[in-house]
Amino acid sequence: WTGDDVWYAHGIHLNDSEIDRIAEVRTGIAHCPSSNMRLGAGACRVGDLLRAGARVGLGVDGAASNEDANIAMEAHQALLLARVRAPSPTALDARAAWRLATKGGAECLGRDDCGSLEVGKCADIACFRVDDLAHAGIKDLVAALALAPPARAQTVIVNGRVVVREGRLLTADEDEIAREIAATSARLAG
Repeated sequence: WTGDDVWYAHGIHLNDSEIDRIAEVRTGIAHCPSSNMRLGAGACRVGDLLRAGARVGLGVDGAASNEDANIAMEAHQALLLARVRAPSPTALDARAAWRLATKGGAECLGRDDCGSLEVGKCADIACFRVDDLAHAGIKDLVAALALAPPARAQTVIVNGRVVVREGRLLTADEDEIAREIAATSARLAG
């Protein structure tokens, strides 16, 4: 089950021939580093996949193994995990990590209408503060976002519409969502 309309979650137990085949048939990999580390499931061979020409994006997995659902955190974790797995400080750089979170994800989904800021594409933009203490002194803004502790986006624009302003969701009541999740979780736990 492979092809350019297929993507695999995690991709943590792939051998060399499987990596080559995935790249050849353009099957995508949704790398979920926080989930994989939390569960102790293994580490995706991101560097090997990228060198083979595979399509790799990032995922947050689900609430059972990732409470944050923060793609910036996943870019941060992907960068660090790739460097530990190699082991090399050059295994994945900040721009490659952010590419996984943006264009890489779009490629995995077969979408050419998103993933980068270009005329004619969806106007989906996340804005982060980089003038705080965690980012002080970092000249490269992409490196600042990938290496410093991931922060909550201050502004998010989806398809041209502001949905988060000053870190707060505008389209729904976050407290109500949290209550509903807690109630559903308690009900499912029995």
